Amino acid sequence: MVNSKLTMNKWIEIDLGAIAKNVAAIKKTLKKETKFMAILKADAYGHGAIKISNTVLRSGADLLGVLTVDEAIILRQAGIKADIVILSPSLSADISKIKHYRLIPTIDSLDFLKTLNGEIAGKKKYPCYLDIDFGLKRWGINPNDFPNFFKKALTFKNIKICAISAHIDYVPPKNMTEAEEKLSQFKKIGEAAKTLEPSIILHAANSSILCDFPHWQLDMVRIGNLIYGLYPSKIYFEKTKGAPIKGIKRPWKFYSKIISIKTACKGESLGYSSEYIAVKKMKIATIAAGYGDGLTMEPAYKSIKLSAGSSYWGIIKGHKAPFISKSGICHTLLDISNIPNVKIGDKVLLPVRRTGASQRIPRIYKDKG
Repeated sequence: MVNSKLTMNKWIEIDLGAIAKNVAAIKKTLKKETKFMAILKADAYGHGAIKISNTVLRSGADLLGVLTVDEAIILRQAGIKADIVILSPSLSADISKIKHYRLIPTIDSLDFLKTLNGEIAGKKKYPCYLDIDFGLKRWGINPNDFPNFFKKALTFKNIKICAISAHIDYVPPKNMTEAEEKLSQFKKIGEAAKTLEPSIILHAANSSILCDFPHWQLDMVRIGNLIYGLYPSKIYFEKTKGAPIKGIKRPWKFYSKIISIKTACKGESLGYSSEYIAVKKMKIATIAAGYGDGLTMEPAYKSIKLSAGSSYWGIIKGHKAPFISKSGICHTLLDISNIPNVKIGDKVLLPVRRTGASQRIPRIYKDKG
């Protein structure tokens, strides 16, 4: 358990037992033959990639996915031995690091493949993934160009193409029909590739695809949000009447302590530029957390369900305490007029976009779910 006598005035509690249960719950939804890539980009969505990687691998994840070479190196240096896939294209300058740390690159460039092939020596071919662009335009091979690209990729004698990926530009529930069509197109391209390289793994399902298109698990899923208790799919949430996948837990709690309590009279102005006017006599609590800690950084889409609280209030003793005016860089005012017995030192449960939470905030890990 977390020590109730913490001297810090803000901290994040992360329940590793909940992470483990989430992985187990997701595994139950997968076909027996479907592989599970756990996504740890952005320091495991702010949860701490090293701690989370050990937990997900013990809990049944088959391999790990990160965004950059540097993210992967951190895991290797921490002793993680599982396969680690770099999900974004790397630069040729990174090839020596990729080889040294035994990382699997995702590639969309024949020039990169040629350079990598030239620097590989030995009897065993080096594993690589290829990525196809289905509309995001961030990276990936054009679907129309992929057949020729793939044939050329197979000619590099030191390279083994192990998988083909796609990230469908699906936003629940805006473009379901388009997403279904693109997934079908991806499978068709992948099946053609398998006639030349039967061992190829196909993967396009992230958390939202798994929720809304569970029939598109293909050979592997790559899951981030669901591991961390986030539901990116409004459709799934409504379909299950708000009931999560059985076993999914909420591992993240962001707390700050109350450092001051004041009273404002009706008509009194508050905050910077006197921008807020009290409409009644108010009791106001100040917490030691603000936008510099990531507070009030909202999700890109409202359909993403935050696991604790909401965008504009904290929770004190089970009661909502609305934010007053804008958060400062390191403080926020809360209206506690209707919450009894609040005192300085009480903790407040706060919403925060996890990847936006400052790395300065201490992470406290619990091992029991």
